[in-house]
Amino acid sequence: EPIDLNRLVEEAVIVAINDGFGGFQPELELDYSLPLVLCSQIQVKKVLVNLLRNSVEAMREAGLSDASIIIRVSTRAGSNMAQVTVQDNGAGMDAETIKHIFDPFFTTKPTGMGLGLAISRSLLEANGGKLWVESCAGSGAIFHFSLPFAHV
Repeated sequence: EPIDLNRLVEEAVIVAINDGFGGFQPELELDYSLPLVLCSQIQVKKVLVNLLRNSVEAMREAGLSDASIIIRVSTRAGSNMAQVTVQDNGAGMDAETIKHIFDPFFTTKPTGMGLGLAISRSLLEANGGKLWVESCAGSGAIFHFSLPFAHV
């Protein structure tokens, strides 16, 4: 269905905070001129909440007192896609972790099952989008995903 991605991001932040994953400063960089995207609202909200929870857990583990997450909504350059970026200021990931981060059952958490990011990637692909990561150890993680614009 055609969805306002900015509103979806705002709702996901509220869900994450209400589910006990607060304690961070959300910095929303929304684009209100963005066209609607075509996606399952429920599935994409689950992806956003999962990315926010992962960021909060990573920053808590790093012991950050100034935890912040930037959530940016924009048009993906050179494509007919919207892009969402979720960037934390946690410890980041090394190259070996990045290689496996979307593998089912791969986890960096002591109690993690290693399914959240694999499922998130599958959900986005089922909605015509992609999910990818960039990071450097010590400088936080940056997850990006894209979704197609609805041609209303």
